Amino acid sequence: MNSTPDGDAPTPEAGNPTPAAGNPAAAGNPAPGGGEPASAGTPAPAGVQPAAAQGQPAPAGGVVTEGVSRTKRARKPLPRPVLATLLVGGSFGGIVAIMAGMLAVLSPAPQSDSGPLPGLPVNIQEAGQVAAYLPPTVGPGGPGVPLTAAAPTAPPPMPALQPFPPLTLTTTTASSSTTPLTSTSTTGKSSGKIASGRPVKIRIPAIGVFAPVGRVGVRKDGQIQPPPLNRPNLTGWYRLGPAPGDQGPAVILGHVNTRSGSAVFNRLRELKRGNKIAVLRADGKTATFTVDGVEQVSKRAFPTTRVYGNTITAALRLVTCGGVYNAKAHSYTDNIIVYATLTSVKGK
Repeated sequence: MNSTPDGDAPTPEAGNPTPAAGNPAAAGNPAPGGGEPASAGTPAPAGVQPAAAQGQPAPAGGVVTEGVSRTKRARKPLPRPVLATLLVGGSFGGIVAIMAGMLAVLSPAPQSDSGPLPGLPVNIQEAGQVAAYLPPTVGPGGPGVPLTAAAPTAPPPMPALQPFPPLTLTTTTASSSTTPLTSTSTTGKSSGKIASGRPVKIRIPAIGVFAPVGRVGVRKDGQIQPPPLNRPNLTGWYRLGPAPGDQGPAVILGHVNTRSGSAVFNRLRELKRGNKIAVLRADGKTATFTVDGVEQVSKRAFPTTRVYGNTITAALRLVTCGGVYNAKAHSYTDNIIVYATLTSVKGK
């Protein structure tokens, strides 16, 4: 049996009034006493019970009609799996919208393409490294500290300890942007002094290096000449620059590995600010340098001025390869560079 919702009266058939069922007045019978038939809406005469009193249920609102009641069909509820899917999808959609809004607020403003501003980090991308804001100076290096390149205009790192006076004063000039710098003495007698001060041994206790030092020059393409690959434990001192302990940056190169295995500077990247580097010279003096910083730079953006530029102190630069190895070119993408300053001298 269909019932009508509370407060909603059923609709009567067309043309039929809505008298109470079982009311004789509604069937055209005269009312007792010879009166007119009761019309729709006229109260039932005395003695006639309303439909509800005769056992017929009355719809909500107290009105009963003849004929078939028209009822509204209730909508079937959605299955539970569909409801669960909708709820989960709506929740994820809300989370995504919130995260997108936060990223839009927290994202930095785009950088200008007009070039870096003076004193601000530079945003570049080179082979072997991810685009990043470069720091204004060379980092300290060490375990757990990522090696990154400093900004192209950054100077060498500040000395970790009080510098020791140079053994010989020299000046340097650059012949080109791609050719290493050369050294000449202010006294005009640099050749003999550099020969007597040339390095013969290098010791780096922190990474277990004790190796001979040879001499290297410049190749025909203008690049500095590396040590021979068939001698993996040999380092190479750039003989056209200052000797270690003389004023300016002395440069010593070494391979990170060769086809036969690890080479002399395989662990160079492990050095950190404060480590010691001792260089035995041909004149019998031992020049001890203290590491100031370590960086890894792309070979396509090599910091020539920072490495070879003249300094007022006696400085040392150790250089080897790093980054990603290109098997086809038999070359690495980057260089590892250690910066150090003379802090003591022993010997004759």
